[in-house]
Amino acid sequence: MPSRINFELNKLRLIKSVFTTNPGYHPPAPGELIAMGVTLRNSGEFSADGGQAHFVQSFKTQAAYEMPFSLEVEFEALFALSAPVGEVEREPFLTQVFPQVIFPFMREYVAETTRRAGFPPLLINQSFYPDPANEVGEGAGEKVFTSKWIH
Repeated sequence: MPSRINFELNKLRLIKSVFTTNPGYHPPAPGELIAMGVTLRNSGEFSADGGQAHFVQSFKTQAAYEMPFSLEVEFEALFALSAPVGEVEREPFLTQVFPQVIFPFMREYVAETTRRAGFPPLLINQSFYPDPANEVGEGAGEKVFTSKWIH
């Protein structure tokens, strides 16, 4: 097994983008800080030989009825690895390495989408590492956190 595995991002594409406004929302005073709950989910799988990985990062706002908009975004990435990755070494790639590569694209897309819709940009936090206590079951690879949004 090589001591170092290099990887290359071969494909990155937006596979879902849904932006919905809430017409019943009443805006707060100008400059008021709003805490918006968001969910970031990372999931992926390696090819049988461990030489490629398919990775998906999803973003979704929560409690849309209380916010001026809701947004769902999903990016898909295909990575090629310089050497096959064994079963044991795959977890760090899926929970740390690949999310770090995709996150800047997700963050920029979310900010620009909200700005182009006529709202101040929503800047999502870089707190995308999953909680080890939440690694089993339905919420595995999912991180729920709050992003600050200045109206």
